[in-house]
Amino acid sequence: MNNLKSPEGESTPGLPSLIIRDAHIWTKNATTRGSILVERGRIQKIARRIIERADEEILARRLIVLPGLIDGHVHLRDMKLSYKEDFTTGTTAAAAGGFTSVIDMPNSLPPTDSAERLVERTKRASGKILVNVGFHAAALDDYAKVRAVKAAGAFSMKLYLPSPIAPLDVNDDKVVVRVLSAAKRTPLLLTVHAEDQTKLPRTREIETFAELVRLRRGNAETSAVRRILRLQRRIGCRVHFCHVSLRSTLSAISSRPSSCLSSEVTPHHTLLSEDHVRRLGWKAWMVPPLRSPKDTRKLFRAMKMGIPTIMATDHAPHTIKEKARPPRKSSPGIPGLETALPLMLTMVNKGRLSLGRLVSLLSTNPAKVFDLRLKGRLEHGADGDLVLVDPKKRGRIDPARFFSKAHYSPFEGWKTEGAVHTTVVNGLIVYREGEILGKPGDGKVLKSGGHG
Repeated sequence: MNNLKSPEGESTPGLPSLIIRDAHIWTKNATTRGSILVERGRIQKIARRIIERADEEILARRLIVLPGLIDGHVHLRDMKLSYKEDFTTGTTAAAAGGFTSVIDMPNSLPPTDSAERLVERTKRASGKILVNVGFHAAALDDYAKVRAVKAAGAFSMKLYLPSPIAPLDVNDDKVVVRVLSAAKRTPLLLTVHAEDQTKLPRTREIETFAELVRLRRGNAETSAVRRILRLQRRIGCRVHFCHVSLRSTLSAISSRPSSCLSSEVTPHHTLLSEDHVRRLGWKAWMVPPLRSPKDTRKLFRAMKMGIPTIMATDHAPHTIKEKARPPRKSSPGIPGLETALPLMLTMVNKGRLSLGRLVSLLSTNPAKVFDLRLKGRLEHGADGDLVLVDPKKRGRIDPARFFSKAHYSPFEGWKTEGAVHTTVVNGLIVYREGEILGKPGDGKVLKSGGHG
């Protein structure tokens, strides 16, 4: 529908109305029984009983309604990488996983390294997406170019320290300071993949994935984080640290009480360890790599305590042929959009994580970090992005059934308790009980500053 491309922050006329009846609705700290009316893409009423009728209704007695999940770190590929994933398959996977908004990283082909390429990528996505999609741009050190990418709608600049997306000498503090200064002046959030390239393995022949993981040591992360923190203190721009893999790194970030800093963890770094790499090889290869079992336990505890700001999937699909190469040539990354919520709901059911913390990590806090002011909460006037979960439905992770083009996962065979029942995007039911009901174009392209 063309009317779904209306500017973010505006209600969308012409959409069908929807009532979710007799559900357990997540409020700020608990669930309460009630019903939700969504009209014109926005939540219009939440009450114990709603007497109005709607175009579509869902009886949700055994279900919990959560605000739609927001993933600030995905790789939707498309364009010259469509063989790995495209905007339609990637957002279909998001819908199946309960994610109603995702933000795409810039290491695409061609890379999103200018305002012109961001506009091109935005146009390509429009009409192909089932959930809402925003875009990050590559880090740049020229203020005029940074201002242009923000005007084109970028949610952040991504500084990829191991191998910059746009040509930058990231080992030179002066260059990084220029990036930070341009982000501060614009202003625009800077997202950082913090691994010091000078501390990464280079030339040695590597026989196994386990050896590759051991050589890509945690000091590359801690060194990079400390360096960015040191430079950020001078400049004062907003910085978000992606996929932090060590508790000590989180401590370094959180020890600086600043509204300009935020951090992110992933399901794989909090649930898997290097032991899984030894057993699974390429299926468990990603960067940053998995750490020791002790590190994994510490990171999970930190997440449970509320130290990291958000959780993101780092959904990074590749073909199996690209993955099943020798360690040095294997593409790092795993698909994550369809596994994150079932895995975290399982942790809730096991008593290892609170439902409130799950909502904060996957919805409320991402909305704050990326300034999506009408998302991440269930209240009158908020966007009609919701996920209905069946908290007790048991399942097993089966990559063969993924909607993503990437049919592999290190979580293959894991038993889960808690599942996505229905995903609602902009008031439209796009997924229900294993079936995709939405169509390309049901999602909106999000732009920074639109407060969508």
